[in-house]
Amino acid sequence: MEPIWNERMLKVKDTIVVADLHIGYERELEEKGINIPDQAEDMIDSIGKMLKREGAERLIINGDLKHNIPKGSWQEYRDIPKAVDRWLKIVDEVHMIPGNHDGGIQRYLPSDVFIHESSGKVLEDIGYFHGHAIPSDKVLSTGKVVLAHVHPTVALFDSFKNKEKKECWIRLKYEWKGKSGEAVVMPHFNPLLGGTSVNIEEDPYLGPFLTNEKLIEEKIYLLDGTYLGERKDLIPDQGV
Repeated sequence: MEPIWNERMLKVKDTIVVADLHIGYERELEEKGINIPDQAEDMIDSIGKMLKREGAERLIINGDLKHNIPKGSWQEYRDIPKAVDRWLKIVDEVHMIPGNHDGGIQRYLPSDVFIHESSGKVLEDIGYFHGHAIPSDKVLSTGKVVLAHVHPTVALFDSFKNKEKKECWIRLKYEWKGKSGEAVVMPHFNPLLGGTSVNIEEDPYLGPFLTNEKLIEEKIYLLDGTYLGERKDLIPDQGV
């Protein structure tokens, strides 16, 4: 389970994993009076190029391919089928692990996409789940899991106590429901999205798995691979 540094993607053997594309997010911003160019084409193209570069045979979308709930926007109906059709010309399989924004996702996807339960799926001895729902015992029993959902960032402070949030990867060890193993928490793929500053106590983890108290050795890496240290050592003093 190795991140592809600077790319917001994970590589597992011949598989590429992405999460939290939130296609259609621009439409929510538009309703708030914020008009920005669509990001979908760049995301679709970036993933396609990586699939070709790495010679991938499988793509796993680990939740939140779409954004708007409960109803989708015209952008989702246009861009999601286009994206998956393009990726299926490169890889043999596309797997979808539904996230909390993916209600009714089957309406947007071609019939040859594998759609799994929100409790996760085991593929080649690794468990994948988005993170908003409780993972299945089968997923946890693998001892190696991949999740997303949190949109993890780390808050960095300078000597003047100015804060900057940087997107990050997290590697950790877990013990939960009698199962134990290693987990990787993925960053969000859509660069427009905000994130959870995982080292600030007032901005906690999201989802049942990461709110479990038996998480240890939570190692934080920036997108470029820079290792910052363990989460517990990056929590700022209360005066910051």
